[in-house]
Amino acid sequence: MRLTASIAMAALLAVGATNAHSHQAPSRWEYPPLCCTGIDCAQIEPEDVRENPAGFIVTIVPGGHPMWPTTRREPLVIEVPHQRVQPSPDGHWHLCIDALGGFLCFFAPAGDS
Repeated sequence: MRLTASIAMAALLAVGATNAHSHQAPSRWEYPPLCCTGIDCAQIEPEDVRENPAGFIVTIVPGGHPMWPTTRREPLVIEVPHQRVQPSPDGHWHLCIDALGGFLCFFAPAGDS
């Protein structure tokens, strides 16, 4: 009986750990665990993105991303080279950043990367 309870607890912890490593985009596809630990990724507005010859310039205003809250005083500007762009499964723009605004992943709609 005690072994069964231990196995059940380990299974619950494993499931919880898996869910904590990624989350879903609004359209329900899973952000890759490499990019996301539960709040690092978010869909962003097309106006936040400009393409240039080297890739994309992404500008996030304070409050424009869960990891860039309104308490930030300045916009976050990230340059994403073409080789770091991943295709967006839902046709929307998505950005994953850490708590300091460090780049993790960027997803662009088809035809935009």
